[in-house]
Amino acid sequence: MPRFLRILAGLAVLAAAAAAPAAVIHVPGDFAQIHAAVQAAAAGDVVEVAAGTYGDCTHPTEGPGSTPACVIMKSGVTLRGAGTAATIIDAQLLGRGIFVENVVNCRIENLQVRRAYAAAYGAGILLRQVGPDVRVTDVLVTECTDGGVICYNQASPVLTRVDCVANTAKQGGGLAIEEQSSPRVDDCDILDNHAPSGAGVFIRNGSDPHLTDCTVSGNAINAAYGQGAGIFVAASSPLIERCTISGNTTLGNGGGIAYQLGSAGVLRACAITGNVAAQSFVSGAGVAVDSAEPLIEGCLIAGNVCSGSFSDAAGVHALFSPSPTLRNCTIAGNQTSAGGLAGGVMAQWGSAPTIDRCIIAASPVGAGLYCDGGNPTVSCTDIHGNAGGNALCGVDGGGNFSLDPLFCAPGDYHLQPGSPCLTGCGGELVGAPLGRCGATAVGETTARSRLLGNHPNPFNPSTTIVFALDAPGAALVRITDVSGRTVATLTLGDLPAGRHEAVWDGRDDAGRPAPSGVYMYELQALGLQHTRRMILIK
Repeated sequence: MPRFLRILAGLAVLAAAAAAPAAVIHVPGDFAQIHAAVQAAAAGDVVEVAAGTYGDCTHPTEGPGSTPACVIMKSGVTLRGAGTAATIIDAQLLGRGIFVENVVNCRIENLQVRRAYAAAYGAGILLRQVGPDVRVTDVLVTECTDGGVICYNQASPVLTRVDCVANTAKQGGGLAIEEQSSPRVDDCDILDNHAPSGAGVFIRNGSDPHLTDCTVSGNAINAAYGQGAGIFVAASSPLIERCTISGNTTLGNGGGIAYQLGSAGVLRACAITGNVAAQSFVSGAGVAVDSAEPLIEGCLIAGNVCSGSFSDAAGVHALFSPSPTLRNCTIAGNQTSAGGLAGGVMAQWGSAPTIDRCIIAASPVGAGLYCDGGNPTVSCTDIHGNAGGNALCGVDGGGNFSLDPLFCAPGDYHLQPGSPCLTGCGGELVGAPLGRCGATAVGETTARSRLLGNHPNPFNPSTTIVFALDAPGAALVRITDVSGRTVATLTLGDLPAGRHEAVWDGRDDAGRPAPSGVYMYELQALGLQHTRRMILIK
């Protein structure tokens, strides 16, 4: 539907909603099945679905004999469940879960979709030709076998706290964004999905989504030389901000993220850490850029590993032209294979990346920067402490140096107060703006606590919560459900400064096993509170 027609349709829905009071339709009270309730609803109505598991995947989505879905949405209708662990739409591998096409002003909230499958676009939730007045909030999509959520053909909904967990697909295991689609994706967890390409997130063909505050972790490529285990970008320009892209495994290029086919966009203030390129003769365990020109700015690219024989460029791999710009990034502790050459950054075969105000350091195997037919322009960059050497190659743009950046501790890439990188480029910061150890400026506390995440996530039955303290102090971890009710409290007592772990065994304070669902874990330490999400799946 063209944009102006969607606007007219939206105005008509709003007018209809204003003309009649909204009704609340209950499932199973008023209707036994969700689809029947949605189809009976008028614009402005809310379909409230009680706890329970609902199937009914029998409704053709594109005419008689076409792929069925459990629910087909209507304009102006809100579909609301009782929680992601309570209200479950189970497609039983018979078709799509929820089908959303050419509708306006609709909402999907507080439920779970699972076990969707179809031969083509058989997602848990399939959205086509919709705008930002379509919102999906607090939804878990899991165990689908042709993708978790797909935004296709000019689909630009708002997805908030939509968790795509343990799905598989032909491409885009967790979230696929295709064909001029530009959704807003906020605070979503894309975890433990599998696909031959874009196991976590798959973005292609003129799509410009905006991803913020998302976690893309534990996703894996399941075909040889498939690319982009965390995120795959082709011929698109996404804006990706403040996301954690960690612990993903590829059998091709780009363990964390892969850009191809003239892609651009911005990757800003993200942590790309602990990703693995496990196949032989592949590149870019952290970031792989092939004929693309994204701006990668303010990112931590650390602890990525090329484990396949002769795989290379553990931190960043730039191949061909156009080429990326790396600005104010900390690229540290990345490890290439025994037969590899570049632990930090490789510029190869016609690539000419711009590297400005970056730290490239502490690679235990491989050089900091390596040029193989590439010609980077490097300025105001600290290349230091890389086992394979710290030589500069390409064009020396001036202001480069090789000094110990004085990280706070092994694996902690914040900077000590005396770091030469704090003012290493004419008074400007070199490296990512991660902050410093201790008190270094007005308004900074003398000591901080940091919540580093949990593993595994999702988990069953237990998970380890990792955090760090800049100074000794008491620490407590509180587990709550999504409604804010306290499930368990881990009182850890007084701890020394440093890295710590706390194990939650998946039980509440009374010793009873907690049900499957989304949980929040909150660290309270040194006067600060930090909260993240995790998912228990049984």
